[in-house]
Formats: sequence, C-alpha cells, structure tokens
Amino acid sequence: MVFVTLILSACSKKKEMSEKKEPPRDRTAGYLLKRYEKNQFDYEWMGMKVSAEFKNNDAEQSFKATIRMKKDSAIWISITPALGIEVIRLLITEDSLKMLSKIPDNRYYFIGDLAQLSDKTGIDLEFEMLQNLLIGNAIGLDRDENKFRTEINDDKHLLISKYKRKMRRMVGVDDRKLESDSIILNQNDPRYQRTMKRVNENDELIISRYWLEPDHYRLVKSVFNDLIQARVMEVRHSQFEDFEDQTYPTLTNLSVNDGQRLLTMEIEILKIATDKTYEFPIEIPDGYPKKDTL
Repeated sequence: MVFVTLILSACSKKKEMSEKKEPPRDRTAGYLLKRYEKNQFDYEWMGMKVSAEFKNNDAEQSFKATIRMKKDSAIWISITPALGIEVIRLLITEDSLKMLSKIPDNRYYFIGDLAQLSDKTGIDLEFEMLQNLLIGNAIGLDRDENKFRTEINDDKHLLISKYKRKMRRMVGVDDRKLESDSIILNQNDPRYQRTMKRVNENDELIISRYWLEPDHYRLVKSVFNDLIQARVMEVRHSQFEDFEDQTYPTLTNLSVNDGQRLLTMEIEILKIATDKTYEFPIEIPDGYPKKDTL
C-alpha cells in the first residue's frame, strides 16, 4: 500500500509539473500592438445594458443603465437607479454634453461639454476614452511601437510608454528602471518642483502602462500616472465573454486617486448588441429649468 501510494503521489506531482505553464516570452512592442489590435472590440453601433456601482470617498451609489453608442459619433445613456424609472438621460458627442435630470425634486436640463462633467467627476474625460472604457478597449494606446518598451510582469506582457527627460526628473528614474506596480511622486522633491515651474499648459506628462494576458493578448489592466496632477488612474478588465467572433470584458473596474480623493467605479455589462442602428432621443419637457453648471 505504501509503495502504491508513493507511485500515485509521484504521478500526481509529475502531472502537476507538466500542466504548469511556462512563463511567457518577452515580445517586441510592435508585435504586441499588432496582436492587441486584432483582438480589440470593433463595432459601428452598440447597445448595452449595464449595472454600475460608483464610490467617491464616503458617497456610494448603484444604478442600472441603458447605453447606446455610434462609434466616434455619440454616446446615449439612460440611468435607472430603482424600479426601472429613468432619472437621468445623457447625450455625449465629441464637443457637447446634454443632460436631462428627471429627479422629482431636482428636475433640470444642462447643455455644455465634457470638460464640465470632468470637473464634476474628477476624471479627465474625453469622448474616445469614454467609449473605449465602456466596451473594454485600451484608452489612449498609441500605435507607434517606438513609443513603448516591453517586459514580462506578473506573467503578462507589459507595454510601458517611454518618457523624456522632463518626466525622468519628476519620477527620479528613467523608464527602464521604473517599478512596474507603482510610481511614487514626492511633490516636495526640489527636482519635482523645478520641473513643475517649467511645465506649460500644453504639456501632457502621463506615463501609460498596459498589461496584456499572453494567451489571447487581451487587455486586462491599464495604469496612467498623470505627473502634473499627481493622479493615478487604473482600469482593470475581467470575465471575458465571446460575442460574434470577438471577446469583451463583462466587468470593468476603474479607480482614480489623487492622494486626497479616491473614486472607484465598477461596470458590469449584462447584455450587448451590435446588429441594429439606434436613435438618441433627448427632448426637454416644458417647464424644465436650464442649469448653467453641473
């Protein structure tokens, strides 16, 4: 019996060793960008039912929403927090934002742009970024392979944006010595303060990192360090589903941290459709006052 037990144990260990995956081989930035581009979700029209949870320091809110999108054109959102009764309707384009609040004690409409919504939420929102976030595609991923270096991190392919001398002064190390998991800025460091004095309004000092899983080169995590605002945004994608020869993450987690305020959002896609065109109605009822700010 002892002999049989030893044999079975040895076989079991051998099987475990044979099933253990080899670590992925490091690839060039060009290779990873091409493989990811083949796997990002492509559409012209999109309809979604989602469930979302939003937290901002001590505030917390859960809601469901219907989302319609035309790629590079419009995003329409209807928010229904309870009992299927719509309370907010939004229509977002590249240069405009229309919002209708149907909350009984707070009815109004607003016409402005995404910059005002960015100020309200604490996230620098752009139209393309918002569309990519909702469907799980990469945000701001430059297709120029010369702008990235690669490494293996946590058994995943990592694309790290190369950065210039100004960023190196602020971070303290160049991109090849950068720790993969975090970037810590010391705003009291004289190098940081000297560099900030030379920053102008057209500078965009953001370090971007993208993690791709090695089996299908799907995007599972992105981290953006805004050195000017000393702010970190992290996006995680998980629970991928197959859909018409494509895949998309049903779960997306977003966090934004500026050291004083932590904002998190979880978006779960419940249903998706790409086989129809959509209208984006947003009619202002009579008697609704106009708001100039959100």
